Amino acid sequence: MARPARMALTPLLEVLYRAQISGLEHVPADGPVILSANHLSFFDTPALMLASPRPVVFLGKAEYMDHWRTRHLFPALGMVPIRREAARSSMAALETASELLRDGRAVGIYPEGTRSRDGLLHKGHTGVAHLALRTGAPILPIGLIGTPAIQPIGTVLPRPRGSLQVHFGEPVRPEDYRAGGARRQRQAITDDVMAAIAALTDQKRSAEFAGREPPLIRGGSESVYRVVRTRAASTGWARAADLAVGSACGRYDDARVGELTRLACRVGPDGTVSFETDLALSIKQRVGDAA
Repeated sequence: MARPARMALTPLLEVLYRAQISGLEHVPADGPVILSANHLSFFDTPALMLASPRPVVFLGKAEYMDHWRTRHLFPALGMVPIRREAARSSMAALETASELLRDGRAVGIYPEGTRSRDGLLHKGHTGVAHLALRTGAPILPIGLIGTPAIQPIGTVLPRPRGSLQVHFGEPVRPEDYRAGGARRQRQAITDDVMAAIAALTDQKRSAEFAGREPPLIRGGSESVYRVVRTRAASTGWARAADLAVGSACGRYDDARVGELTRLACRVGPDGTVSFETDLALSIKQRVGDAA
């Protein structure tokens, strides 16, 4: 139902909200692409879905399926519901988005994770960059202007007033980011996407996240992690700890020290002294790993 719904509703943007849409030449006619916009209003999602020249699939909260107003409209426009109460839900969302992109779809994700309640453009989560690096899909920054006046936070329905602007920016391509490790690449991509969104809107920047609610797709420090333990011995505790960290980081992507669990000093039969260090580290939880 997505295509006929878009055909029927898109003219309303021009009639009711005098929609100004620019940068459509940046939207690829086919192939995978991630649409990443600022998030100020409930109206952002339908506005972006209707302004895009091609169908957009959004990952959205499954709670929208619990209300009569959005139970049928959002899936008709192309939303895929994801429940995010459990930690593992971020992996399910990542897999779902990856499959959609590999199928050549356009996927919409808000890098801020949730709506801004103070009007500022908040710090972006790196999950969007993680998804782009994983699939090779370019990220298209998008600036939405006017949606808070059309449907302020807390209102039930959009108001038939106000004006809407949707600006599509130039794509950010993951293959252009090869310097440093995976974490640095994700952060660099995220920083550039948020800077592009800021340039397309009239929003001031914030160094904080928009809220405590976790994003549907996480990346880097927002990823799901599990704990592993590693041990090393040397002529001193500091050196033993360095060896333990080096061993773990050589085996795992994005390993991070979480806790020093044990120190031991041993004297061998020949009188030599060795120092042992046990560390608990956090590593990224991959699909199929044990919890």
